[in-house]
Amino acid sequence: MSLSITQIEALSLVAEFGSVSEAARQSGYTRTKLSMALKALESELDTQLLERTGNHIELSEAGKAIQRDCQSILSATQRIRQTCKQVKGEFKAEIWIARDDSLPDDFWQDLAHQLNHKFPATSFNIILASTGDLANLVETEQVDFAFGVDYERADDPRLISSPLGKIRMMSVCSAENHLGRMRRVTDDVLREEMQALMVYLNEKDNPDLAPFSRHYIGFSSFDYILSTIQTENAWGVMPEPLIRELLRERSLVVIKHTYGLIQENYCMFASAGISEHPGMNWLSDKLSDYLFDF
Repeated sequence: MSLSITQIEALSLVAEFGSVSEAARQSGYTRTKLSMALKALESELDTQLLERTGNHIELSEAGKAIQRDCQSILSATQRIRQTCKQVKGEFKAEIWIARDDSLPDDFWQDLAHQLNHKFPATSFNIILASTGDLANLVETEQVDFAFGVDYERADDPRLISSPLGKIRMMSVCSAENHLGRMRRVTDDVLREEMQALMVYLNEKDNPDLAPFSRHYIGFSSFDYILSTIQTENAWGVMPEPLIRELLRERSLVVIKHTYGLIQENYCMFASAGISEHPGMNWLSDKLSDYLFDF
C-alpha cells in the first residue's frame, strides 16, 4: 500500500470545505490535483471515502472512521517539517499570540516587555481575544499560540491544550447587591437576578457557558463583565486574579451559591504540528509561576 501525504491532505480539505472547488480555492491546490489525489486514495484503499449530494461532498462512514487518523498523520508531518527547519536554524521571525483578559493587563504588559528583551530575534504580536475564541484562533491558524481559560476543552488532534495552572472562578456581586448579604442563595433566586456573562464568536455550542439567569447581558471580556457587576447590580463569574483586591476591599463579595467557587484550567493552546519556541516555553513558565500564587 502506498499512500501519499497529498492524498490524505486532499481528503481532509474536501471534508472540511464540502466541495473540491472550495477546497482548491482555500488551499491553493488546483481542482484537478485534488480530484486526482482523492481518486487515487479511494483506489488504493479500495473504499469509498466520500459521498456526493448535489454540489456538496461529505465523508462516508469509512471516511469518518479514518478521519482522526488522517489528522494525526498530517499533524505528525507538520511536526517533522518544523523540526527539520528548527535544526537548520530557520526559527520563525514573527509569532502571533492571542490571550484573554483573565489575568491583569499590567502583568501581561510586563511579560510582553520581558519577552521582547529576552528574544530580540523574534517579533511578538500579542492580541486580546475572547476566552472562548482562543482555541478556534489557533485551529484556524489566525495565531500561533494562545493563552487563557480553557472553556472549550477541545478534543481535536490538530490542537494541543497544555494546562499551565488552575484559576479560581468566583460568582460575585457588588457589596450593595442583596445577593451578597444572603446566607445562602438558591438556584431559583439566582435565576431571577441580572447576570453578566461571557459570550464569544466560536460556532461550537458550550452548555457550560449557557446563561444561568433568565435576565442576562453578554460580553466578550471579563473587564466588561466586571464593570456591569459594579454598576448595574448584576452578578457574574470572574477569575480571582482580576478581583482579588476588590474582594479584599469588600467592594465585591462572593455569592454563597453551590457553584460560587469553581476551578478551570488556564492553558497554552498550540497547533499539534508547530515547533516549540524558547520564548513560549519561557512565557509558559512565567504564567505557571504566577498562577501558583493563587
